[in-house]
Amino acid sequence: MHSIKKLTMLLGFLALTCSIAFQASATEKFKVITTFTIIADMAKNVAGDVAEVSSITKPGAEIHEYQPTPGDIKRAQGAQLILANGMNLELWFQRFYQHLNG
Repeated sequence: MHSIKKLTMLLGFLALTCSIAFQASATEKFKVITTFTIIADMAKNVAGDVAEVSSITKPGAEIHEYQPTPGDIKRAQGAQLILANGMNLELWFQRFYQHLNG
């Protein structure tokens, strides 16, 4: 139940951030990347046309043991917001996140 509350708060933050980004620049979309497709679907529903939302993993991919590619890291570096489920669902995410700045 705690994770649902956390996800709801994140999606609310996404909506607020997208609203601010939309006001700042109507031509460039806010870029959001998610760790898997279900979160991407939720983010798309919240953001609508204001954000460009994509998922690191593809539909049907094994989320627990996914091996991110250099292209995944590059796409994430270009995002203004990264949404992850947490709770050890994405076992690879902590190491992936560390590579974003390096």
